[in-house]
Amino acid sequence: MPIQALLKKGSEDPYVIIAQQQLIALGYGLPRFGADGVLGDETLSAYGTFLVSQGLSSPTDERPKSITPAGAASLDMAFAALDHGGPTANIIDERANHPHAGRSVDSPYRPWSKITAVVLHQTATNIGEKPARWHSVPIHFCITRTGKVIQLYDLTEVCNHANGLNRRSVGIEIDGWYAGIEGQPKTLWQPKNLSTPRQPMDLPAVQANAAKATVQWIVDTVAANGGMLTHIHPHRQSSKDRQSDPGSLIWQTIGLWAQNTLGLSDGGAEFTVGNGRTIPQAWDGRYTDNRY
Repeated sequence: MPIQALLKKGSEDPYVIIAQQQLIALGYGLPRFGADGVLGDETLSAYGTFLVSQGLSSPTDERPKSITPAGAASLDMAFAALDHGGPTANIIDERANHPHAGRSVDSPYRPWSKITAVVLHQTATNIGEKPARWHSVPIHFCITRTGKVIQLYDLTEVCNHANGLNRRSVGIEIDGWYAGIEGQPKTLWQPKNLSTPRQPMDLPAVQANAAKATVQWIVDTVAANGGMLTHIHPHRQSSKDRQSDPGSLIWQTIGLWAQNTLGLSDGGAEFTVGNGRTIPQAWDGRYTDNRY
């Protein structure tokens, strides 16, 4: 997206957030403010470092005071050269359309260094494929049944999705209703006043793969901004009322995969936050003394 004139410090031109996202993707971290759409000192410093890497500026030059059309063109070219073939290349970005009503009032933002965990959820309903239907959900990412990835909040926003884990975590909602213990339909949460009890859903491979790719993308993005993701949790660890959240099928398919593949931790057999519940043996065979 070329620009026609200088973008000066303080600018909120639509290109600014694109430039910030490109800088982050290229490994030039914005640990304090992230892609906030405002051209401030942090973005200009990262942009200056990028210019040096491209031979367009000297390491002894002062921090740029603006983004020039030539610099923007170079940034666009470098970003275009990245491999965007992964499943999260087509993230549906709904952040500008989302009301952000679920953002924490007391602590609306956190630095990248404080983002250390992902929390997995099931919606326990079927919200569907249309992004607009997700605008009432306080969550960072939504994974639809067909594998769409919808982003509602910046990673640096504190979103009220997981009780005592909110301040340090990024939330992922996986659409559908799933049994607390796979193969035991009685552990499926049922809405009141249903004439016929519903049966547990399966987890489509395309949905599971999109969720895994999203976890990987979060890990990489936090690292690119100077932080480190170390944990993955089921919502039940932070709330006694979320006994089946996200359920054994999601946890074993995605939560255990993230531990075995990405080296993340669930905190161990006794880990809980607030009035949360431990991970049961039915979800993880290591935790032999933990009941559902």
